[in-house]
Amino acid sequence: MPSLNLKAKKSEICTLLLELSRDSKRSIIKERSRREELISEAVDSLAQWLNDVWKVIYETRFIQVYHSLPPDAQQLLVQKQLVPLLDVVPKDRRKKAIDSATEMQTRYAHMPSLNLKAKKSEICTLLLELSRDSKRSIIKERSRREELISEAVDSLAQWLNDVWKVIYEYRTNFKLAHGCLLFACDALDQIGSVCGGCRCSYANMFIPITIRRSSGKLVKSFSLTGAHNLARVMLWIWRDLFVTMLATGSKRQRSNIQDMLDDIRVLLGWRALEHLLHGGRKKSFDDEDDEGEEEEYANDEPEQRDRWRQVVEDDGDENYTSDDCSTACDEELYPSSYYADHWSWRMTDQQVRLRDLVHKTLLCLFKVAPSEPLYASMASIADSEEDLDAELHPMLMSVATHSSDNFAAALRILSLNNRADSLHKLLTTHRHLLRPQDTASLQFATIIMSSNFSYRYHGLTIAQEELIDISNALHAAVRSCFCNISAEAYKTELRQILALRPDSLNRRNRVERWVKNVLTPQVDATHPMALAALMMGIPLPPGMEGADEGDMLGYFEIDSDDPELEDLREEFRPNLKSRLQGWVETVTSVKGGQAMLLKVYNKTAQDMPFLNANDIVEEMSARLSERPSKHHVCDALEAFRDFCKKQKKRASVNAKKEGQTNGTAAGRAATDVLSSASGSVPGFASFDPLGGPSTSSSAIMDDVD
Repeated sequence: MPSLNLKAKKSEICTLLLELSRDSKRSIIKERSRREELISEAVDSLAQWLNDVWKVIYETRFIQVYHSLPPDAQQLLVQKQLVPLLDVVPKDRRKKAIDSATEMQTRYAHMPSLNLKAKKSEICTLLLELSRDSKRSIIKERSRREELISEAVDSLAQWLNDVWKVIYEYRTNFKLAHGCLLFACDALDQIGSVCGGCRCSYANMFIPITIRRSSGKLVKSFSLTGAHNLARVMLWIWRDLFVTMLATGSKRQRSNIQDMLDDIRVLLGWRALEHLLHGGRKKSFDDEDDEGEEEEYANDEPEQRDRWRQVVEDDGDENYTSDDCSTACDEELYPSSYYADHWSWRMTDQQVRLRDLVHKTLLCLFKVAPSEPLYASMASIADSEEDLDAELHPMLMSVATHSSDNFAAALRILSLNNRADSLHKLLTTHRHLLRPQDTASLQFATIIMSSNFSYRYHGLTIAQEELIDISNALHAAVRSCFCNISAEAYKTELRQILALRPDSLNRRNRVERWVKNVLTPQVDATHPMALAALMMGIPLPPGMEGADEGDMLGYFEIDSDDPELEDLREEFRPNLKSRLQGWVETVTSVKGGQAMLLKVYNKTAQDMPFLNANDIVEEMSARLSERPSKHHVCDALEAFRDFCKKQKKRASVNAKKEGQTNGTAAGRAATDVLSSASGSVPGFASFDPLGGPSTSSSAIMDDVD
């Protein structure tokens, strides 16, 4: 395709026009002129250039149409329309086209064949045999499990070297290589799933992988423990795939990188994109990751230099003209984990463009579902955190109110960036979006907002409302477990018990009797599975005759750390203890928070006066400890007891200090009155440090004032 260098053409025509202007002046004196010659040269140059423009337009249009056709139609077009044109073109051009095709044939003659269909058939056969073996091993008490897993993983490991050769040495079949890597990741996941309950052989197998050139020269070697770590090698190959596409691929090929990154994000998660930039490592400098890994690189191979010279230069990018094969890199521009020693300068320069593409992919996800880990990942690959915050802040404010997850994530991110004004704005209008599991985010936001004097009152108000809400939640849970606690007769009896001496035998007996009387009687409820069994006529299995009422989570075996079940845990077993302790620590760190805690204590002690009695709380907890579904109530009772004990002690200390202050003031007032009275008695003179009696009582009073 002809090169349309507009800048050079402008310079050429302007030079001819300038020369034509000079010639018109010289012709007056010398009586000779090159006018016709210069005009003819300019017109011929423009005519040839317009011909090139016409060729480029039609060639570009043809290429666009050709790429829009399906593969079968493309091949048919070449065979029936383009090949016959070789008979009508000049002989030299026909020879040039045939020589070019022969040269490409020679170049790709020894390229490995990435037969994805055959590899899929091989892995599926091994997976099927592994599934059959897991069934036969129950009867025959023997298994080929480790052998089959090792065979499947080794097959994938050897295949990865062929994938790397195709994309890096031969620089072709990028889309096919990407599909092969996606299949390898999916196959690894399927192998781990077929392993079933015990995955020891899968997670502990030793996998040595070597990446070699076609010449046999070692490029990189991995020594991995666990088949799941094979994904690290795939991410390393993916990075080489993308930098090769950016350096040598056509514009159409480079446009596919964004979709490929989306495929990786869907299959492996968005964290894999950050790991991809580091060559599969989870961190920039991960010493634990490097243990057992050997690396050897070939830097100055003549073969590598020759291969770079064979790269097709017509790739639509004029920014890269040097094929220098030096692998030295400026670590200030490129962190060591961002590049590989076997890259050339041209390849190394693409890492910045690849990082921008990864940032764009993560940004698309952030627009829909922002989160603190995602923001931290974007900040780790960004050039400037300030620029990143300026870019993401308007976007975060626009999507923060779309859901509770977005709102909690926005609070965390805004708190990390110390955006007190934005926190105040969101919490003023959309605090209702927060859930109990978002308490940590709200506490962090409250601390940041309270650090600004303008929003401190708002922060303390939020903390007080949350503490009162936790107190009300405990009060409701206590009334559910002790249904008679609100009866007037038992309230009166509680006041009488609190008036008794703490260690007396009479108080101990009355506490036990009072707790027993107010306790909600436990009724055996039919287990849902037992009810279903009765309806189908099946005898009741042992252990299903009764269950704790309201213990819905006790019917299922669920992961206590699963974040997706957090809403269920908060509904049936809310962690009031951690919420109380978190808010107390938050308020303690804010100026003026201690006075607010005393207000909450007064409200709590008024609603639940038994919290000031340690023996009553212990007896109530002992009664509830027999019910697994009420353990969270026991923890909350003990936490509120400690809270009330600490605040009661603090209130006592404050009252004592206030009394001492008031007593000192009263004593000073009495001394002044006495001095005033003694000065008015005849024959009595008050002592003056300067010597001599005081003149009048009014002078003394003025001095005191």
